[in-house]
Amino acid sequence: MPAQYVSEFRIQGNDKAGLAIQRYITSPSLYAAKKRAKALAESYGWTNISVTKKKSYSYRVMRGNTLVEGVQSAYSKDEVTAALEKLGFKVKRVSRFFDIRFAAASDEIVTFIGTSAKLIEQKLPYNEVLNIMANHVRDKNLKGALKAIIRDLKEGVDSREAFIRQGKVLGQDTALMLGIASKSGDMKTIFESVAKFVERQADFRKGLVSSMILPAVTSLALIGALVYYVIFLLPRMVELLAPVMGEMPPLTAFSMEVSEILRDNIILILVLTAATIGGFYAYVMSTPGRSWFDKWVVRIPYIGRILRNTSSELFCRVLGILYTSGENIDAITHAAESSRNRYLERQIKTIAIPTMLKYGTEFWKALEMTRFFPELVISRFRTAAETGSVKATSVQIADYYEMENRYAMKSLVNVIEVFVSMVITLSMVFLTLLSSETASVKIEPKKQQQQTGAMPDSIIDLRER
Repeated sequence: MPAQYVSEFRIQGNDKAGLAIQRYITSPSLYAAKKRAKALAESYGWTNISVTKKKSYSYRVMRGNTLVEGVQSAYSKDEVTAALEKLGFKVKRVSRFFDIRFAAASDEIVTFIGTSAKLIEQKLPYNEVLNIMANHVRDKNLKGALKAIIRDLKEGVDSREAFIRQGKVLGQDTALMLGIASKSGDMKTIFESVAKFVERQADFRKGLVSSMILPAVTSLALIGALVYYVIFLLPRMVELLAPVMGEMPPLTAFSMEVSEILRDNIILILVLTAATIGGFYAYVMSTPGRSWFDKWVVRIPYIGRILRNTSSELFCRVLGILYTSGENIDAITHAAESSRNRYLERQIKTIAIPTMLKYGTEFWKALEMTRFFPELVISRFRTAAETGSVKATSVQIADYYEMENRYAMKSLVNVIEVFVSMVITLSMVFLTLLSSETASVKIEPKKQQQQTGAMPDSIIDLRER
């Protein structure tokens, strides 16, 4: 699974001798923490175990005539109160602090990382860099995340763990790489690479969203127009013309049948549609469903190629960033998690890495066994294995696919515009033909006479005689 936000938990209980024990673990959820605590209890024979999550508490205290406010992490309100009183503060209030955070803007994150890299290049201490950036960033979510990182570092939390805790704000992959960079010997280079990685991800999302807005809006407008015409307008027109209409034209008759089906079953259709969309979304959001979706979506003509190349680019970009740490297996794992393709991640973790560890398979061969990467990636890594330049090759491949995807996204926008224009044209032709056919229906004279109450011709002739 990708790197994710983790919390600290405290396990309390008794050992086999009945003595009190206390352990600390990190976990992404309370359920996972309890599951891990249960496994530890079964292994070591612990009893009466309890799991408590570390939470944040806001406090207001007095030191002499000075009012001091702040936030402190602890396992209970009483712990915070006792700690403050021990430091000589007069406690006025301690309450639960709910840290509601949202993702920071991509532009703000890029600016923060890029500026930090320049400050690090000027030999400023890292804690001072964080303090400067925390006081100057504009995004309140990012500002809060940086202050939380500074607070965690002061409390002795590992720098990598401190960044990972802010994954909700920074992005899980970005937080992980910044955490690794904070412990490396080349922070400036990694920070610059991470800034480029975040910027590339933001550009891809913006390009994808902008290319899908037009077809989405157009499709909704067309569906709305067709539904209104077929369900509401057309039946009223046919109802007015029915008393004098002869044989109903074929397109109008077909549209009326569709209209009746929709009107009679509209609630059932809406419920089934919502259930289908909801069920599909729920399945895709699950681990096996997302893996299945990512496996087949890359096979869609043209769009699939862009998605495959994007995942390859992200994989190589992160691999080039993390490979400097020397932890090659970890670098490959994190690169797979950052690829935004769960199928590729599964293939890397279940096929490529086990094959490399168990049989000593070369890196390029293990990547080929995933059956995901384009031939260019495999051939370049095959050459890199001979020259020992995996890091440089990863960066080169990422740069190549970045440039190719920029042009591909522009072409995709043009293709979508042409497709939308064709759909609009066909829809307008259909509505025009249907309207023209309805307007040119044949009116039978007998039905017209019956409708208007006119006398037959034979009666008129007798009166004239």
